[in-house]
Amino acid sequence: MNVLLPLSAHMVHHRKLAQDVALFQLQLDDPFAIGPSGENHRPGQFVMLSVPGVGEAPFSICHAAHIDYLELCIRRTGSVTRRLFELGENTLVGLRGPFGNGFPMEKMVGKDVLLIAGGLGLAPLRSVLQYVLQHRESYGRLILVYGMGRQAEALFREDLEYWIDSTKLDVCLAVEHPAPKDLFPADTGHVGMVLERLELTADNTVAAICGPPVMYGPVAKILRSKRLYPENVFFSFERRMECGIGHCGHCAISCRSTCQDGPVFSAWEARSLGEPLEV
Repeated sequence: MNVLLPLSAHMVHHRKLAQDVALFQLQLDDPFAIGPSGENHRPGQFVMLSVPGVGEAPFSICHAAHIDYLELCIRRTGSVTRRLFELGENTLVGLRGPFGNGFPMEKMVGKDVLLIAGGLGLAPLRSVLQYVLQHRESYGRLILVYGMGRQAEALFREDLEYWIDSTKLDVCLAVEHPAPKDLFPADTGHVGMVLERLELTADNTVAAICGPPVMYGPVAKILRSKRLYPENVFFSFERRMECGIGHCGHCAISCRSTCQDGPVFSAWEARSLGEPLEV
């Protein structure tokens, strides 16, 4: 199989999640094709989505493997995404993947799982959260810390409402600019302020982090102060993803390929990558 050749797929549905952010459901035209079906990926992996006549771009898969279509949370930012937002249902697109290593779910078994998301970073971590809920008996405490500028920017609002009400996990929200009409209880500030007050079992906690680059250094510093092992702290460098297979070289971080070796790296691995992590 030629991994550079997109498989024919179509848009099943898309709906708005926030301003310039939508959830796209895509399905391969050939149900027997070896490609991103929605059922054969690991949490944290990504796909290459192509729009005919426009181009191709990488996107993290935002759900656990359990359905027969693919879900991608996409922000309208460039030519590919702008065109994608204009397309209707059943429109032809191309898919390649899934690519990357994903989060090490097997390493999290029996441990507390701490998910730290900022903004659009909730999308790939949603796949981790759903996976843990699917196999709830295999994991310890589940904590989601989600930061955003305003609650109007919150993604997956229906999921958030369910997670907040659920006894299967703890949800801590941080909002930098709260408003009187906000629906969800939240701390005023950023995720670091929430992390500072969390009580964690250092030797039994695995953390997964995804968000804007400016968040990574402070979060890494806080987790280090709480004595989490660097080999148990995982960052997604999804912003570095490019062609999916490392051929173009644009995903290189030091001597590593984000598309092949990542996009998930432990804080321990990040020491040698030259990324701005205080670990």
